[in-house]
Amino acid sequence: MDVTAKDITQQLLSDRATAFEQLYAACFPRAAQLVKALGGDYDDAKDVFQDALIILYEKAVEGRLDIKSSASAYIIGIVKHLWVRQRGRDANLLSFSELEQQIEIPHDFYQEPEPPRLRLFHFLATAGRKCMDILQAFYYQHLPLQEIAEEFGFSNTRSATVQKHKCLEKIREQVKEKSLRYEEVVE
Repeated sequence: MDVTAKDITQQLLSDRATAFEQLYAACFPRAAQLVKALGGDYDDAKDVFQDALIILYEKAVEGRLDIKSSASAYIIGIVKHLWVRQRGRDANLLSFSELEQQIEIPHDFYQEPEPPRLRLFHFLATAGRKCMDILQAFYYQHLPLQEIAEEFGFSNTRSATVQKHKCLEKIREQVKEKSLRYEEVVE
């Protein structure tokens, strides 16, 4: 699919649905192979590819679309950039279960007086009720992300993952804002 920036811009602005269908047919198989080769799965590829199409469309609308080779190569480049950036962000995050494995929790931890748990509960509560429900469903009820997505009305598992991450970030920001260490939150 070798078209100029002007051609793709005109096509996107005149008949966006058809342009997206053509781009999907021409580019998605390569994008899916790339994401898989870089450690993702089919759902990851769909999410990243849709994000790439949105970026392409926004640039076309703003008149900032600058394709040096082909539209296919341009989109694959966006997909690669988005996926590598996403994986880099995800690599720096620890799940609660990974964190628990790294931190030794005393056996009598759950038998301590209420104030420490209240302090932790306060930080969880600052993230909001929906965040608390999402985190409880994932970490305590051990629901798969697909079920969480359906239960909370997200369009897909990726959206649920992103929302869970945002909830955790809200909590981390509150702890940072208070300049507290882990020990001060749980003790």
